[in-house]
Amino acid sequence: MVVDVERKLVHLAAGIATLIDVAENEASIGDKTVSEFADLHRETAAYIANKPWFDLVCTQDFFHPTHDLHLDTLKLNFEHTKAFRQRNVQLPLGDYVTRLLLNRVDYWVSVLTRIADSASSLIPAGPETSERFKAVSRIESCRLKLNQAVEKLISACQEPAIQRQREAATALTLVYSAYSANPQLQWLGGNDSLWRVGGGIIRSWVRRRGTVQNQVRDPSGVIVLTPPVQASLCDPSVIRHIAYSLHEMQQFFAVPDDPREIIREAVYRAKLVMVDREPREVWFNGQPACDAIWDNQPASWDLLWKLAIKPGHAVDHEALSKCTVKTFRSRRNRLGELLGEKSGLNGTIETQPKLGYKLQVDPSNVILLKDDGFGNLKELNSRA
Repeated sequence: MVVDVERKLVHLAAGIATLIDVAENEASIGDKTVSEFADLHRETAAYIANKPWFDLVCTQDFFHPTHDLHLDTLKLNFEHTKAFRQRNVQLPLGDYVTRLLLNRVDYWVSVLTRIADSASSLIPAGPETSERFKAVSRIESCRLKLNQAVEKLISACQEPAIQRQREAATALTLVYSAYSANPQLQWLGGNDSLWRVGGGIIRSWVRRRGTVQNQVRDPSGVIVLTPPVQASLCDPSVIRHIAYSLHEMQQFFAVPDDPREIIREAVYRAKLVMVDREPREVWFNGQPACDAIWDNQPASWDLLWKLAIKPGHAVDHEALSKCTVKTFRSRRNRLGELLGEKSGLNGTIETQPKLGYKLQVDPSNVILLKDDGFGNLKELNSRA
């Protein structure tokens, strides 16, 4: 994507340079519009068309932000470098590689966009078959393709979850490199000198130079201010950023529990265990409650689940999904057929005249496990 953006920047700049040549060839003597446009933009268009940068992305930015356009030294243009450095992206720590990549892209796009906008002044009043008109049309086409390539690159770089993780990982690596007595960073491929230089810069961001002024009592007891002194002050915003980064990276080190292990542990602890995830499971007294495939019995599962949520409390038809007074008894009968008498679970469900049914199992002996939507099993509390 970076290479695609780079090519389209060069194509747009080359198109503008071509427009200038074509316009000069077609212009009448004394046409100031063309001559002024050429004087203003020819050098810049030719400069960008020759791709003056080594690369739009610079891995050196991982160690500390270079704040430059990564230009070929043989074509170094200090005016562009000066203009770019006015775009301050020195946020406290994080992914400077991506930040500066997008900032470099935006800089060159903004330069070419200003020129392309003013190119409309060169549209001829005559027929649309003129070479100048065709050159302007090609510029608009190049501009559209460039914008699409840039949007695609930005979307990839700023995908929310990945961007947060990348920012957090980089911030913590930078802090580690700056404050560890002997950082082991061979896996990054950088030499120690890069980290020694970058470490000092990072520490200067965490503890910025500031002024401290204390209050003391003079001999007469009056509180007076001491002369201000320069001091290194810890920046709270940087500390918050580091804390956020630690929180963001937790997920990479938190090993999810094995669902089967969670179920085995629950079966050991409780008399009744229900597992609401595919395939659904019901355990009673350490054994499967029956041979039923609960995923194929949604109505019976719904009744048993509602009973287990509130053990010792009557459950009526209104608590169930799509259940009427007429179908309530048939649901209970169907559940009884599925459970049978072998496990004993069916015998714990009592009829409450005019109220419904209730599960006679101590709430402390009931564990309900439900999928949290991310493949993890979470324990729900039964309500006594």
